[in-house]
Amino acid sequence: MRHFITLFLLSLAVISSAQDKNLQDIYSEITTKINSALLTRQSAWEVSGFSSFNYCKTGYKEGETLRQFTLHIEPVLAYFIVDDLALGMNLLYAYDKTERDSGNDAAALQQTFIGPIAKYYFGDDNVRPFLLSDYLFGMGDQFEGRELGAGAGIMFHISGNLGLNLQAKYSFIWSDDKTIDHQSKIMAGIGLSNYIF
Repeated sequence: MRHFITLFLLSLAVISSAQDKNLQDIYSEITTKINSALLTRQSAWEVSGFSSFNYCKTGYKEGETLRQFTLHIEPVLAYFIVDDLALGMNLLYAYDKTERDSGNDAAALQQTFIGPIAKYYFGDDNVRPFLLSDYLFGMGDQFEGRELGAGAGIMFHISGNLGLNLQAKYSFIWSDDKTIDHQSKIMAGIGLSNYIF
């Protein structure tokens, strides 16, 4: 009889633990869906940090190799004026380095850009595509001009107010340097966003 009571109490403890686990899972699922639905609603803020890296290696027939490194660090602060549409400010730091095997003409440029940005999100699921556009004014070592960018990406709602962003952007650049005929770039990278609502 004592073994029966012990077995009965043990089975009650297992059932109770399973019910608590189910309640925790249900609570977690509900709060995740609520947070996900609120991320891009009107009057929310998005604080983002985005970085991208580009490496290009070119070998010439003469035997020389040219290596170009580009690093972008891009913090963004945006406010949702209506559901899914955020307007804000973009600050972009760019580091460009060019090296040749011969050691000639090695150069490193640092540029800072600032300007308005717009982002539009689609849907309210955990995986959410978006479009973006920015117009940046820049000053740096050898660059003063403007940059118009347009791109697209996907935001993955990780948990709570946090989202992981993958995005690609094409930019057309107007440089004040009269020796440049035309200039453009494509950058892809990853970032994190915190949504405050």
